Amino acid sequence: MTTRPKVFAYIDETGDRGYGGKKGTSPVFGMAAVLVTEEGAIALQAAVAKLRDDFDIPDGEPMSWKRHVKNHSKRIHAQRTLATVEDIKVCYVYAVKSALADGSYRDDPRRFYNYVAYKTYKSVLWAARNWQGSDARLWTRFGHVKHHNHKTTKDYIESETAWDPKLPTNMEQGLRWVSADKYAESQAADLYGGFLKAAIWPDDYGNVEPRYLLGIWHQIRMSEACAIPLGIMSMPKHQLLADQSWFPCVDCTKRSAR
Repeated sequence: MTTRPKVFAYIDETGDRGYGGKKGTSPVFGMAAVLVTEEGAIALQAAVAKLRDDFDIPDGEPMSWKRHVKNHSKRIHAQRTLATVEDIKVCYVYAVKSALADGSYRDDPRRFYNYVAYKTYKSVLWAARNWQGSDARLWTRFGHVKHHNHKTTKDYIESETAWDPKLPTNMEQGLRWVSADKYAESQAADLYGGFLKAAIWPDDYGNVEPRYLLGIWHQIRMSEACAIPLGIMSMPKHQLLADQSWFPCVDCTKRSAR
């Protein structure tokens, strides 16, 4: 009997859903999804354990980009450690708030989360199927968000995916929301979200730091040698990513016309 491949997806958010000029709100809101096979999960768990040990993180405390990976030396060490993991695929979805229209999902935190989660989930489904085949089984685990009703998000995702019969939703074995301390892979997803944040979220002087994201670029899902949009999607338009000065594909057809 042939064993069906297993894929495990762990998703974490970066940025917040606030808007309207409020002090401290992020310019972007997005999600990072990390997909692993059984073999990849073992390697990723080992990488997370190494980073936790290297960063002296106490047992029971989830590792996070914000709390534990604050300086360049730690960030490059995290990037280089995670970049060695094989049997892994990474997908990103993010929205640039200032580019979204008034009255869109940007203006409602619940709608904002639900829409980005749905887009991320679609990327996960296609990545899992195209990577491991339509016979693969998928377990998807979003990171738990405080003060958010995850049931409404699950209902929204299931209602939206039901409209598209092409989506391989039959692969899913258990769409769930879990706390950050439950899986080492969820902590890895947090760091991958940090790599994205550093590349697209300007500091107080307008600078970004793409080297961490570019250092794991080989792990991002590609379609016909392009990461846009199935591996990394910028909303509301692809040019928001493709036009970045650091974007590695200089001849990308998704760049703005010049």
